[in-house]
Amino acid sequence: MSRRFVFPLLLLGLTFLAAVTINCNNSSSPKPMGCTGGPYNVAGDWTLTVSDNGSSISGPGVISSSGQALFFQTATAGSASGDTWVLPAITGSCSFSGALLSYDTPLSGGSTGGDILNGSITSATSISASGTSGNSYALAPNSPLTGSVAVPSGTLFAQVEGQIFVDQWQVTFSPTGENASMILNGSDGQGCTLTGSFTEEGTSPVFDVLITYTGCPVTGTVSGLGFESSSDYFNMNAGATGTYLYAVSSNSASVFEIFP
Repeated sequence: MSRRFVFPLLLLGLTFLAAVTINCNNSSSPKPMGCTGGPYNVAGDWTLTVSDNGSSISGPGVISSSGQALFFQTATAGSASGDTWVLPAITGSCSFSGALLSYDTPLSGGSTGGDILNGSITSATSISASGTSGNSYALAPNSPLTGSVAVPSGTLFAQVEGQIFVDQWQVTFSPTGENASMILNGSDGQGCTLTGSFTEEGTSPVFDVLITYTGCPVTGTVSGLGFESSSDYFNMNAGATGTYLYAVSSNSASVFEIFP
């Protein structure tokens, strides 16, 4: 199976587009026969594993309290590092269905692909789905952070994985007074600045993220989800011990790593 886990939209054609129209956002549809239990609380950190004919690839991500589910690849040995996947809404109902979208970083081709999923939730720790592509999907709870979620202190560095241009920012965080929520300000020292917020969802480990780039090679606002981890997934800090922040875009191959 391709390490980039991409199913080109050109191959899916009108069938895929029709399925998106029909299935997207229908997680509130009537439960199919045999679907019992729930709703379950699935908000938090997860690992997604995709399997195809004996091959598999995994990546970390999060599910928000509203059911938004975002994941990314961490394979540093290939060009797929930083590719992202947006799953259909997973709200905790015992079944879900809809479109999965995948985005390649510029370094891995910059293409967009997808699949149509039909999934089930049998408990708060067990989520699985099958795709019309023939792939199977399994989600398992993940505990990426050692210790408690907290606002970082001091100056950190930040970089987006898989971009053709390499831009590194110095970033500072300030608490907003609401749990571990925080605002950020950063600059690359060459006229490119960023501002944003990480808003913790209650006391969960999930953050709602907004980051705005100004004067950078890529400008605009990116929205998505974030989480903290003790792992340097992209080896930007030579795997050093520390707390790392990750922000995953909801509509592009943009994974933002913030590291000590």
